Amino acid sequence: MSFDRPLLLFLALLIFPLLLDIFLRRKKRFKGIEVLSAALPEDERETSKRMFLIRIILSDLFFILFTVFTVLSLSGPRWGTELRADMRRGLDLVLAFDISRSMNARDCPPAGRMPETGAVSTRLERALALARELCLRLDNIRYATAAGKGQGVLMIPVTYDTEAVFVFLDSLDDSMLTGGGTNLESLLDSAALAFRDNMNRRKGIILFTDGEIHQGSLDAALNRANAAGIIVSTAGFGSNNGSPVPVETSSAAPDGFLLDPGGMPVISFRQEDALINAAVKSGGIYVDGNRNDAALALADFYSSFAPEMPGGFRRESIERWQLVLFLGLISLCLSRLLVFKRRNIKRGAAALACLFLLILSSCGPLQGKLLVMEGNYHSSNHNYNEAISSYFMALEYEDVTPYAEYGLGLSYSRLDENEAALERYAAAEKNLESLVRAEGEHQELRYRISFNTGVIYFEQGNFQNAAESFRKSLEIDGSRIDAKRNLELSLLETARQNQSEAAARQDSGSVETSSLAAQHTAQEGAEALLDYLREKSAEQWSNQWQEETDPIWPDY
Repeated sequence: MSFDRPLLLFLALLIFPLLLDIFLRRKKRFKGIEVLSAALPEDERETSKRMFLIRIILSDLFFILFTVFTVLSLSGPRWGTELRADMRRGLDLVLAFDISRSMNARDCPPAGRMPETGAVSTRLERALALARELCLRLDNIRYATAAGKGQGVLMIPVTYDTEAVFVFLDSLDDSMLTGGGTNLESLLDSAALAFRDNMNRRKGIILFTDGEIHQGSLDAALNRANAAGIIVSTAGFGSNNGSPVPVETSSAAPDGFLLDPGGMPVISFRQEDALINAAVKSGGIYVDGNRNDAALALADFYSSFAPEMPGGFRRESIERWQLVLFLGLISLCLSRLLVFKRRNIKRGAAALACLFLLILSSCGPLQGKLLVMEGNYHSSNHNYNEAISSYFMALEYEDVTPYAEYGLGLSYSRLDENEAALERYAAAEKNLESLVRAEGEHQELRYRISFNTGVIYFEQGNFQNAAESFRKSLEIDGSRIDAKRNLELSLLETARQNQSEAAARQDSGSVETSSLAAQHTAQEGAEALLDYLREKSAEQWSNQWQEETDPIWPDY
């Protein structure tokens, strides 16, 4: 057992004043029992005394239990574990740092400070502060790090371990690598090595630099990144007015600044135009690293094209404060019932037992239905990430599993994850078989599963499977006009597809007479089925031709 707020357990010390009060009042209670028993017949006095004493002791005991349970519930107890959906973003992001000497120039405001304050920090310090804030805002993606001077090096491969990234950021400085100059081409190529696993994830690189380039071709590296589907963003540091480059004091640099061949300090500028062009060319964004909202802009940008999706499951301890609080309320009720007369005690105990059984019998199904309703609410507001989380929690309740699976399928399809949606629809249909005990049960859910399955197949160009799904939905509910229209469209597209394939084979000279006859027969079969549908449903269509009040999907 663990506690979210263990310090509140010290409130349990209230038990000692209660025990002291019970001890001090014992003589007064015994005298009260003697007075009450004196009015009874002599043969009932001893039995009544024992009964009164037992009721008083039990009342005190249950009140102490109420105090204990209340303190425990306030402390947030947890025990046992359950599987929870682990929400991750399908994004790998490499933080690539330019650690050349120019990044030591002191012309940036410290993190959280405005330039007007006059305080300054180095460009690299400001870049590291921006990276830390970004990691805190986007903590559910995989990160990697790279650093470069004359050559770039991949420091940390992609990982969910943000703590390792923070340790790296705390230790990064210009002495980590040897060499001189700035080669952003090598730095970008080294950062791209983090994506060797070829997983189906979005890929991004953020260059933290002042934009000065002494070696290599940044455009060539950007072209290779574009070909690999990598989105490169840039964060520029420094000032447009420039600043001298600090170096170790020596005879060649008596003032501690880098000098040119003429003995004048070398002034380093932020190359903003080059960084903007680099970001635009690769589909990323440029941010001014001196701004306090730079991390927010980067986080919003990468969040926009990498929606949250379940990335597996994790075991999590279960909150139990509701159960403990419920036990405390029962203890309080029992402590008060024991003060009443015997007849009232029996009635109160019976009512309490009925309430307890009612709660135990209805808590599970009710909780599952509430989670499905919560998922439906989030889905209707287009908050599909929250909806997916609610549906996953509802999967733990058997009675609502088909509805939760259907909700997951619908959410995945709206996130363009059609293969995952088909798997969820199939799981919903399979789980629904165990719930359908009579004809007509869960008919609406069965219809929607088949109909939306057909929609996905139609989107994928699999018109035969689409037609089969729409036909199955009409077998469940033959009055649905959307399914009839979509079945007709699927059959027409199937016939058109067959004609195109036959024509292609005929143009290549490889078509045979039997194949043409088979295609002709398939087309005639499709047309005959369409004629049958029109003939049988003409009157029903004319009576029901209207917009659905609650469309379940945009119709084709």
